[in-house]
Amino acid sequence: MTTVSHFRQFCNLEVIMVICVLTAAVGFNMAHLYSYSSTSVEVSLSSDMVMHLLLSEAVVSAMVEGWNVTDVWEGSMGMGHPVFHYYQHLPHLIVGLINVVTFGAISVGNILIWSTYLLLSVFPLSMYVSLRRFGFDPLSSAMGGLVASLISTNGIFGFDYSSYIQTEIGLYTQLWGMVLLPLALAWGYRVLQEGRGYFWAVLFLSAISVSHLLYGYMALLTLGVFALISPIHFILTKAIRTQTSTRSHRRRTSRSSAGNQLKPASPVLASISAAEYTRSQWIRFAMLILLVGVVTSYFVIPFFLDQAYLNTSILVDSTTYNSLGHAEVLQALFEGHLFDFSRFPSLTILVFIGFVVCVFRWRTGIYIVPIIIFILWILLYFGRTTWGPVIDLLPMSQGIHMYRFIGGVHLGGILLMATALGVSWRWAISRGNVWYTAVALILTISILVPVYLERREYLQQETRLMEECQPLEEAEYQDMSDLLSELESLPKGRVYAGSAGWVSGDDIPWNADYGIGCSHIQSWLHVEGLDMMGTRYHPYSLNAELLSEFDEAREEQYNIFNVRYVVAPEGINFPYFVKPIGKFGRHLLYQVETTGYFDLVGSEMAFAGGKDDLSLAMSTWISSGLPELKLHPEIFLDESDSGETGIPLVDAPESMSSGERISVSERGKVVTEEIGINYFAADVEVRQNSILLLKASYHPNWRATVNGVQADARMFMPSFVGVELPPGKYHVRMEYQSRQLRTILIVLGGLTLVLLAWCEFRRERISNWLTRT
Repeated sequence: MTTVSHFRQFCNLEVIMVICVLTAAVGFNMAHLYSYSSTSVEVSLSSDMVMHLLLSEAVVSAMVEGWNVTDVWEGSMGMGHPVFHYYQHLPHLIVGLINVVTFGAISVGNILIWSTYLLLSVFPLSMYVSLRRFGFDPLSSAMGGLVASLISTNGIFGFDYSSYIQTEIGLYTQLWGMVLLPLALAWGYRVLQEGRGYFWAVLFLSAISVSHLLYGYMALLTLGVFALISPIHFILTKAIRTQTSTRSHRRRTSRSSAGNQLKPASPVLASISAAEYTRSQWIRFAMLILLVGVVTSYFVIPFFLDQAYLNTSILVDSTTYNSLGHAEVLQALFEGHLFDFSRFPSLTILVFIGFVVCVFRWRTGIYIVPIIIFILWILLYFGRTTWGPVIDLLPMSQGIHMYRFIGGVHLGGILLMATALGVSWRWAISRGNVWYTAVALILTISILVPVYLERREYLQQETRLMEECQPLEEAEYQDMSDLLSELESLPKGRVYAGSAGWVSGDDIPWNADYGIGCSHIQSWLHVEGLDMMGTRYHPYSLNAELLSEFDEAREEQYNIFNVRYVVAPEGINFPYFVKPIGKFGRHLLYQVETTGYFDLVGSEMAFAGGKDDLSLAMSTWISSGLPELKLHPEIFLDESDSGETGIPLVDAPESMSSGERISVSERGKVVTEEIGINYFAADVEVRQNSILLLKASYHPNWRATVNGVQADARMFMPSFVGVELPPGKYHVRMEYQSRQLRTILIVLGGLTLVLLAWCEFRRERISNWLTRT
């Protein structure tokens, strides 16, 4: 009776502690993030949140118009691009859906800010639920929630606050990935171990894959490593148990003349061979890959089919792709900078303690989970800088931002911290003495309270920064409002406000500090939905690298890109053809004569090749005399379509410099043009055989009609859309349309999820078959 009583007291105490710990962790986030979030609502967006705002607004438009919301045209960034064709989009779909179902009562910007607040606040709960699903006890799981939000770094895109609220970062989709990653891994791990729970595992893995593509990749790769290492762990532990049982049997038989036969230490282990266990792990992992592949096929298949039209930008720092190397990573780890930047390395110490605990308890399967995650991702975080071409053995390793693998390191670190704290607490409580528990409490408070205080100061500092920005932006609000009103009243055209590239450190002549308060001027203009010249928010268009070469002194380049308006501060000297038309406080508005979004051009040559050779060809073309003559060679990135006339793209620079140049004057004129959300239309009069060129990024999903008849939309230098027209009068419409294949695959994926849920929850026989597989 005494034992039962102690057990009940322990359970009650454990429940109370878990509730208190999680309440403290979530409550801290909600209290201190609230001030920052409420201030952010009043301040112009200044980080990558602008990009997510524009993408979410594109979703709203697609929902209202009845288009495919997973493949919309976003026309205001980087000469336009179907961003969702290649970029994670589930968070934007949810934001857009909330805006639509509330009939616009909650603005898209506010939904972004408050969803960031809620996701950051509840992240400790995600860690707790995931640790419980992995198989950790409630106390260890609660400790994981307690430390989940305490990581501090120097803005290296990890799990710390700076990745999501710092004014220059704002990794919104990664925040969704961070919350989903532990859930996806935990449910996937249970499937590997038990063969059941496929529906939730597939749902979480699919959700993370379309919320943050890299984190989805990390989740599947981690589960693959689990499937490889678990059989090894199984074999070793079984051998040790068998050897231990054999030794015990020998001791018993030496003491007894009538020795009994050896009984297996574990009936379960004895009934499963190593080969059967290995087979089950690999089959279950293969089934997960297959099911997730089917559910996400609407995104994955078009992604790879049209990968040639996605820019892998050289504008991005090579460190992003190759990471830092082992020397710098290990130095940062042992100096505490990966978990405790600019403070005492309390969490780093817990990571090392947790690692030692897991090593000593490795025979218990759950303790190898933190070790696998931490070691796997810190090794991969070394990147190509350390491993060189060996890392190319990883699936799809080319083009992956290995610098972001810090997220896996942080997740493994949180699991190790949870283990260190959880083991100490469980030992203290199991003693049944209040003094042991008091000592554990004092130690935990001594370690974590200074960390919580430092995190509070960080959030307060960010809040003060936003509060300081607010009056600066309000002081120029009226001037900017008048400027924006003027731009909206003028004919449509792209706006240039300096060559702000996607990566800081570019050679920016005059606009590096051109902003209002804490916001760059381009952010203000982007937020209004203006079509901006530049690659400030993404380099995904094939034109992205060319945009960085825009020459303010060359008139023909303004026409090539339809840069019709320039916004600049006082004191900037522009060429004569850039004419001032208005002054708004310290901001000047200029206008340049262009032909609009359309132009009639010629095309003397055709080039065929891969996109790796396109950048040099475009750079050579823009610096040559061809643009001034309105000569735009045709481009075939699919060499099979080029026939026998396509010159290899690799030879394009030489061909363009030596080829004959013929200029045909008076090709005709563009009479009117219409600009929609996902289409462009024009009435044209053509006098000579010409190409009607649309100054927007090419993609195979562009569809063209000429006088209502389907026409062939082709790709012309630099990476624009065009249709060939003989002399005559035409009404031409070019519209971005998602392929029917995508819709079919969406339906297939949805039916797969429904069928999987039905099989597991409604058909016990099928569920049992999955369990035995």
